[in-house]
Amino acid sequence: YFSGSGEVSIENDYIWVNQNVSGWSWEQLIKICHTKRTNLSAKGHYATPEIHFDKTREKGHPFAYHVYGTAITLAEVDCIRGTYEFDTVKIIHDGGNSMNHMVDIGQVEGGLIQGMGWMTMEEVVYDQQGKLRANALSTYKIPDIYAVPREIVVRFLDEAGPELALFKSKAVGEPPLMYGIGAYFAITNAITAFNPTTHLTYTAPMTPEKVLLALYSSSIP
Repeated sequence: YFSGSGEVSIENDYIWVNQNVSGWSWEQLIKICHTKRTNLSAKGHYATPEIHFDKTREKGHPFAYHVYGTAITLAEVDCIRGTYEFDTVKIIHDGGNSMNHMVDIGQVEGGLIQGMGWMTMEEVVYDQQGKLRANALSTYKIPDIYAVPREIVVRFLDEAGPELALFKSKAVGEPPLMYGIGAYFAITNAITAFNPTTHLTYTAPMTPEKVLLALYSSSIP
């Protein structure tokens, strides 16, 4: 369909070859590739250089970089029902050199919500016979749109990324999961503000049932 060689680009839904419009639309190209079973995906593997670790000496350089960040979480707790909502979460994330700013923001937001679900609602329950009871969406609660904070603000540190990373970028998917831990402590801070006599031991996820018990007792059973 295209003879010769040259630089191929896509602009305004049309295919351009050597900076000249070809007359082929993006939709036409996709249809042809589909009928010809042409794979349009790209993939690759990357082995991080210069990393090593001696297990016997517990010495080495096992990671190309570390990721840093912090989050502030503001929660409102209903002291009658034990339910809660999150007003805002503000995040500063060390993402290195971003390859796609909007994608990175979405990754941070997604990791945050997953972490908040982990800390507030995703409770694994077994019965006395050891059978898993939280084995369906009706019994194992995960975050939905109503669990998302009213406001999420994500800012990236303005600094160059590590030399060993791809394009000096840093991870933005898994590390933000940890920001969800702030939801747990925002709830427990609200509980102790309402009931200073309660004795809170670490128990996650902090479900509404646990919140209600802590609001009106000295401890959570």
